[in-house]
Amino acid sequence: MSRGPLLSTETKPRALEAEEMLLLAVLEQAVADLDHSCPAVRADADAYVFSYSSDYSIFSFDSVCAYFKLSPSAVREQLRKRVKRSRSRVSELKTAA
Repeated sequence: MSRGPLLSTETKPRALEAEEMLLLAVLEQAVADLDHSCPAVRADADAYVFSYSSDYSIFSFDSVCAYFKLSPSAVREQLRKRVKRSRSRVSELKTAA
């Protein structure tokens, strides 16, 4: 009796499905928009990433992170640090000019 493939713990890489690519694009766009030059775009991205609402629609930040097995709080923490560094550099450039 052969049990090889059923007991294998090895996972094979696979191509992303169209729906997964869309979810990833939503997340990537939100991250990019955190550094956008338009304050309204940045505000929308801030609201999307940093809100802790109970919105669990398929495109909510928490849902997208969960789909890709990412911790929303860990991602938020890293993005918060990145945004803080980025915005402090922009302030320094403005004061230097």
